[in-house]
Amino acid sequence: MSAVPKPAPTPMAKIFDGLKVADFTWAAAGPIITKQLADNGATVVKLESTRHPDSIRMGGPFTDNKPGLNRSGFFADFHTSKLSLALDLGHTRAIEVVRPLIEWADVVAESFRPGVMKRWGFDYAALRRINPRIVMLSSSLYGADGPWAMHPGYGAQGAALAGIHTLTGWPDRPPAIPKGAYSDSVSPRFGLAALMAALIHREKTGEGQHIELSQIETTLQIVAPELLCHQVSGEVPTRQGNRKPGSLVHGVYPCRGEESWIAIECTTKAQRAALAAVLNIDPASLGARESDTANKPDTPDAAGAARVVGAPIDAEAIDHIIAERTASHDGPTLMDALRAAGVPAGMAWKATELLHDPVLRARHHYWSLDHPEMGRLDYNGPAYRFEKTPSELASASPCLGEHTERVLRDILGFDDARIEALRADGILG
Repeated sequence: MSAVPKPAPTPMAKIFDGLKVADFTWAAAGPIITKQLADNGATVVKLESTRHPDSIRMGGPFTDNKPGLNRSGFFADFHTSKLSLALDLGHTRAIEVVRPLIEWADVVAESFRPGVMKRWGFDYAALRRINPRIVMLSSSLYGADGPWAMHPGYGAQGAALAGIHTLTGWPDRPPAIPKGAYSDSVSPRFGLAALMAALIHREKTGEGQHIELSQIETTLQIVAPELLCHQVSGEVPTRQGNRKPGSLVHGVYPCRGEESWIAIECTTKAQRAALAAVLNIDPASLGARESDTANKPDTPDAAGAARVVGAPIDAEAIDHIIAERTASHDGPTLMDALRAAGVPAGMAWKATELLHDPVLRARHHYWSLDHPEMGRLDYNGPAYRFEKTPSELASASPCLGEHTERVLRDILGFDDARIEALRADGILG
């Protein structure tokens, strides 16, 4: 008797299955929010046009170093699982498409300068008249009001105004500006949390909401300890290089090869002793004493430099000694040796090296997806895992307008004649 075949497993639901999103966001801060929705089951329709494409479509790196609107890795990373609708929002008849899209949507997300959506007739008051249950998320650099609200700006300015720049770098040098638009990476986390709260509120009350998100104000939250320190002590926090208060060793040190670096931290005397053993360094040169107990941390001074009570140690001298030894080591081999000895250590991988990082590969971080123009590429997956509602990168980033007819026909119910009339009038594309 043949075995009875097992039934096919029931597909697991995603967190945002059934959620419908009209995505007017562009650049990075807004699209990062809507990407989390799309990768977790929501139907996200991104609106842009060939006349006004998302600006980061023009930003590299480009596949095979060939620029093109549909070849940007920068754009691709923020737009997995989304549908692309090509629509000229400045056209007088754009409302013929936007209105039914708003009627369909649960969420409208936008990241223009305050006032842009209102000029198009799509501000929250207008959207609410169309769909009273709509939840609108508006993300901008400075927020919706105030003297700077209408001032143009990007994440680099946002990071500076939030105080990130003045805290980054070496105390005897000008600020070292962090790579990229820092506020674009911070604010989406707050925006997504606010959006979830608004959706939960709507489930309970039936009411929509308008969320106004200031990228600068959200980025300020990550320097809250420094702000509190200033309020309490009156001192202005400044740059400390790689120093960290409370750590006996904390730095990034050179390894053998070109631009190869390893980050090492010791918070206990046992870790410091293990570091000295792996690098064949006299523990005393790192500030250790024979009377040190195994896990009792040394007392850091105000600048975070390690010291032993009664015997101050120059943190720069310690860094120099460690750097001299790490420079002759292969970075990954040294990292493994330090970890085996109980010392927190990690390579400062280059972006290209991250694709081969064994930890990321073991955690199945990358998703291999096919794209019409760029071919098969590895995409960053989420940095979180849901056991019962797993994320899924359903598709690669869309080509501009790739799903226009699908959205109009299958989601909005337009017939072929209506679609062709819109296209003939220059509204689509």
